[in-house]
Amino acid sequence: MTLTSDVILPYAPAILKLLRDVLYAEDKEWELLLSYHTAVAHYFAQIGLLLHLDEAEGFAYLSQPDPDPDDPEATTLPRLVSRLPLTYEATLLAVLLREALQQFDANRPDESRFILSRAEMQEMLMLFFSEQNDMTRLLKKMDSVINQVERVGFVKRVGKKEAESYEVKRIIKAKISADKLVEIRDELASHLDDGDAEEDADADT
Repeated sequence: MTLTSDVILPYAPAILKLLRDVLYAEDKEWELLLSYHTAVAHYFAQIGLLLHLDEAEGFAYLSQPDPDPDDPEATTLPRLVSRLPLTYEATLLAVLLREALQQFDANRPDESRFILSRAEMQEMLMLFFSEQNDMTRLLKKMDSVINQVERVGFVKRVGKKEAESYEVKRIIKAKISADKLVEIRDELASHLDDGDAEEDADADT
């Protein structure tokens, strides 16, 4: 079968982009999504996916809700939208970046792109790492954390590779809402307290 323009949906590029990744306002498919928002949302709803569109922040993404456990007729679909678990350290960095973006928006409301260097992200993490005796090992571990956050799309490398600058992507505000931010911070604080208690116990033995 040969595909012709009369059988391909006019908003197909936006659908395909969303199936691959987050769609941002700077992407060429953005205007298509805005023009056909209702149709695109309906298309995804038919295959069990939810379209989330934030025009103010300039991004859109898909989520795949779990079937209702109380509905015996609910259909269990194969998972299309992957869930990428973050380590404790990567979750910590994500929270720090989310808070930094919030401060950036408050202090520079006329600017939209929040750029950080790898060194600045390492500095953010430094206070939370206790094993600072071996700096080479520490930097390697922090680089691994930054790379993990990059893989899930919370930051994106910009400019020349040697500069190692990253844009904090606004999808992080959707993935870590204000309420979720408080919840995660409490969990991280509890984790840190447990770690301090273990260190104190070790020191007493």
